[in-house]
Amino acid sequence: MKQRLAIAANILSKAKLPKIPNEVAALQDESLHKNPNTVVIAQCISRNPKLLTRFLAVSSFVSKKEVTTAKQAVDILGVKGVFTLFFSNAIEYVFESADDSADIINHSIKVAIALAELSGRLNISKSDCYLFGLLHNVGYIVLSRYDSSTYKTHYLKSLLSPSTASEREMETFGTSAKFIGVYVAKKWHVKNSLYGAILLQGTDHQKIDDSEHNIYELVHLLNIARSVVAHTEDKRYVTEEIQSSSSDSMAKLGITNLEFSRARAQVAKMTQDLKSSAKSALQEK
Repeated sequence: MKQRLAIAANILSKAKLPKIPNEVAALQDESLHKNPNTVVIAQCISRNPKLLTRFLAVSSFVSKKEVTTAKQAVDILGVKGVFTLFFSNAIEYVFESADDSADIINHSIKVAIALAELSGRLNISKSDCYLFGLLHNVGYIVLSRYDSSTYKTHYLKSLLSPSTASEREMETFGTSAKFIGVYVAKKWHVKNSLYGAILLQGTDHQKIDDSEHNIYELVHLLNIARSVVAHTEDKRYVTEEIQSSSSDSMAKLGITNLEFSRARAQVAKMTQDLKSSAKSALQEK
């Protein structure tokens, strides 16, 4: 484990991550105060017009209410929810590019929407679910910048068989996208539960006790969200593993077929303009 993490840290040091906008740091500083100033928080959010537009749209989706101003978002979502969603939108913003990482972040956005939609009946933050969806595959973005000629085969295979992805990546890189993703999450100071879920994704994670802080729920929600997204992309990578993992996780979390269908409709509605993974490339892999 230590060696794999050390290699992951070395890869991350060689693959430069984009800089998160200054507004995120300012918002984080204020949100950590004992009594955060909601006016200052609203001002931080409003500084960057592009980020503000995205943030208001996602806030409306997560809260199920029309959110038209930063102040209104703070009132509805609270300080912690606002920071998580604003940080999520900053990640989307900085990873926009013409290179292959755009495919990864587009897929992650769809997964994030599915996770947030599926979490309704569970005692878990929709904002956290959305952020986890964006970050669950961030290790592949790092690998795309570290070894652009090799990473893509591994990424595409991970869409078809998440449970065997790490083993294949170990043989090539000496570590896996999950270990790299944990370091990215720590670098960006996200919750322990989120990077714990990044590390345990693709495993048959069992609920042990309440100290896990929703890792169990996040891991199983991700299994269902993968299937939701696969079905919205013309069943491009609906494999036996994807379907069986989803069915098993739905049973464990009590997610119904109706909730699955609603999540699928929401993803299709909100991501019509997002590019999907090439069908030919998936078939080849």
